[in-house]
Amino acid sequence: MEYGPLPRPPLTDFERVTNREFLGNNRFKLGLFSFNKDGGLTNTLAPERWDARWENQVALAQAGEEAGIEFLLPLAGWRGINGKAEGDGDFYESLTWAAGLLAKTQKIHVFSTIHVHFLNPIFAAKQAVTCDHIGSGRLGLNLVAGYNKDEFSMFGVNYQGHEDRYAYLEEWLTIVRQIWTNHGPFNFNGSHFNLSNVWGGPKPLGSDRPILVSAGSSETGRNFALKYSDALFMFIADIDTLEEEVRSIRKSMGNRKIKIYASGHVFCKKTASETKDYYHYLIHEKGDWDAGHYLLKAYEEIKSAPTEVLHAPEFIERLMSGHGTFPIIGDPDEIVAVWKRISDAGIDGMAFALPNYMEDFKIIQEDVLPRLENLGLREKYFS
Repeated sequence: MEYGPLPRPPLTDFERVTNREFLGNNRFKLGLFSFNKDGGLTNTLAPERWDARWENQVALAQAGEEAGIEFLLPLAGWRGINGKAEGDGDFYESLTWAAGLLAKTQKIHVFSTIHVHFLNPIFAAKQAVTCDHIGSGRLGLNLVAGYNKDEFSMFGVNYQGHEDRYAYLEEWLTIVRQIWTNHGPFNFNGSHFNLSNVWGGPKPLGSDRPILVSAGSSETGRNFALKYSDALFMFIADIDTLEEEVRSIRKSMGNRKIKIYASGHVFCKKTASETKDYYHYLIHEKGDWDAGHYLLKAYEEIKSAPTEVLHAPEFIERLMSGHGTFPIIGDPDEIVAVWKRISDAGIDGMAFALPNYMEDFKIIQEDVLPRLENLGLREKYFS
């Protein structure tokens, strides 16, 4: 008997189309954010902080999938943020993390967050396609042009100016996309890369590529997202002016329409008073304030928020509770009210962090998601 490779079955409609979109028809889509990092986004010394061991990663990913959450989005990092918490700097590397979770789930999208200066584009293109095939087309990439100056020093990579970092990202992505689409070798000559006889296979699953997202608060970052990404993750400085800002972004899109998402962090218990006590305990009684001040310096370096926001006295607390993402704090009704305001302002969805993901996600699943369904922001999900 002769053995050979099994023929690849024809792609289903789901594989061809749906897996290249943020899944489903929900008006307001949700993703679990940054749980690949020990402690998540909450800078606290409390023993209740998130324990990011692998079995907890898998359990949360599967719980999110069972609840109908659309995507999982990791934080990328290679060193700590000078905090005092045990495990500061413990991140799962996000491409291998994505591969592992794609193998453990069936429907949910899993992103990898890539700091492009630390990963060769040829290597990244093949890694991404490997993940893409493991997950039957459910991989997405979150592209980052530079975040932590100390990490550049650790890698021995020159920390370029803001504009140059995005120019590097543009060349990096051009190479990756050519590897994914070219069926023969090519040369690339740019300001940052000079490559000869480049080729890579296999190609992404189906006839398309992984979803690409990027954050952008600066004009340069936002323009990059509008030109290359499928979704922009915007910074919410003030919910009262959010609708006007979203309208301005959509007006600037021209013919290329992309999604607009935001990132946030949620503190939610059954009652408002319980939530207030929980927040006070984690941040004011047990807060890792060394980490918060380190983040403030890093955010000023990369222009990740408007200057007036960075210099506002209350912003350091926002860094403490959620690395500067938008804070949503209250009981289930209050969480839902804020998410409705954000959706009504034109935001398509949010990646959100939790102080203790497994414990706090139970409240999201049991008390918040049904309320969103009742408002028509999400459809009831049957796993």
